[in-house]
Amino acid sequence: MSYFSVDRFEDNYAVLVDENGDSAPVERSLLPFEAKEGSVLKLDDGEYFLDRKEESARRKKILSLQNKLFKE
Repeated sequence: MSYFSVDRFEDNYAVLVDENGDSAPVERSLLPFEAKEGSVLKLDDGEYFLDRKEESARRKKILSLQNKLFKE
């Protein structure tokens, strides 16, 4: 199982970024309808699914890092 985040949309493609920072275009029609920029997707058995729990955890981690950075 792999995780990706939606970086941006370009025409009929979504640019997905994997855990290593590599990006690749994927046809938008292959993603869940609700996917938007910043969504976290997991690829399981050739199908993309939204992973709201992982997305929430990543957002909390980023917010924590931002708070530490701007408090100093």
